[in-house]
Amino acid sequence: MEPAPVNGAAEIPLTGCDAFFLALEDLMAAGGQGRHTGLTILELAAGFDVAALRDAVRRFSLSHPLLHAKLRRSWLLGVPFWSTPKTLSSDAVPILEHSSDADRDSFCQKLLGSGGEHFLEIHILPGVEKTTLLAKWSHLLFDGRGAELALQEIAHLARNPGEPPKPVASWGMPFPPAPGLVTRWAGTRAFVKRHYEMKPSVFRSLGGPSLKSGAPGFRVLPFSKEETALLRERAVRLTGGIFQMPYFFAAAARAHAAVFKIRGESPPSFVSPVPVQARKPKARHPIFQNQVTVLHFKLNASEVDDLEKATTSIHAQFESAVRSGLESSSATMLWWMRRLPTGLYRRFLQKDTGGEIVSFFQSHTGDFLPGVREICGAHIINGWHIPSVSQPPGSGIFFSEREGRLSATISWRQGSLKLDEVDAMESSLRGDLLGL
Repeated sequence: MEPAPVNGAAEIPLTGCDAFFLALEDLMAAGGQGRHTGLTILELAAGFDVAALRDAVRRFSLSHPLLHAKLRRSWLLGVPFWSTPKTLSSDAVPILEHSSDADRDSFCQKLLGSGGEHFLEIHILPGVEKTTLLAKWSHLLFDGRGAELALQEIAHLARNPGEPPKPVASWGMPFPPAPGLVTRWAGTRAFVKRHYEMKPSVFRSLGGPSLKSGAPGFRVLPFSKEETALLRERAVRLTGGIFQMPYFFAAAARAHAAVFKIRGESPPSFVSPVPVQARKPKARHPIFQNQVTVLHFKLNASEVDDLEKATTSIHAQFESAVRSGLESSSATMLWWMRRLPTGLYRRFLQKDTGGEIVSFFQSHTGDFLPGVREICGAHIINGWHIPSVSQPPGSGIFFSEREGRLSATISWRQGSLKLDEVDAMESSLRGDLLGL
């Protein structure tokens, strides 16, 4: 379904998860951690056409009002919204070319910790045999899948140089609540019930509850096609093959438990949110806003000790969530929470969780840029995401898969993890996923 055309200025309310990330970015600002950004990395073969990229990005900028938006709130308890201008400029997405001898990981770490006024930037690291394209994006306006869709749209425009820019409304409210305020209030019941079931849980994050200004760190773990096929077989065996999220959640929880073990600690439980994507698998729109809701899952220490037990527990919790309508109920609660002033929202998150927020962040965005083989004349060799994380909780593990090859990114804040602890996390993750 194509997005509707836009004529003139518009006001676009934040989605429920947009408002959550606004509160999280406020927490990061309070801790001197900068903006909540992510990187999307494309490894490209020879033939990359920078001029085609510049032309495509120019038309992309002229086609999407949200790239030019300002965040507004009309009154204290009003829903924050994006206000777009009447006319759009062609320079909303800067393109920066860098030295060919730049170290990619060091450059990415510096980029994650940098500021900037743009919601989307594109950086190019040229090479003799391979070029790296890095898209830096704000989590206030994009989720991981949305960042991929932005690159997909840019690739489409590059293949079609004669296609004129067309301002469109590539945004929307995911899981919209039922009409009527009474109905919407009643729609939060499943979420509230689940919240109070989990509230007595004593959980810990690796970074602890204190706000710290540590720089972002990350490690990308690539898996070969053979390794990915093997871990898929293990996932099918442990989950039944229909829905593999519990397997990856369990592995991520156990990787964190491995670090606590090194520290001589054993938290009673682990609590983490899982984003639920609202977009259809092959949809090209909406590109913008966080098109997700979240479900929270919990593992007790005895369950984390065993991969199969942990996977089974998460699977059972997910089935219960589906039966109770928790997906739509969570979305409805987030819809209501948008009205909280951002500072109050942030303090609520901290107080309600003893300052920890969650045990860790994690997600699996699925197939990375499915169906897109090349961009601006260059074949896409591989691609993955590098999200930044806030402190607390200070760490997260993020998965995606490109043409049969899994990538896992461990992200953290310096001061929350030591390098030997990252080694332990990697060892646990590889061991569980590959059965080593």
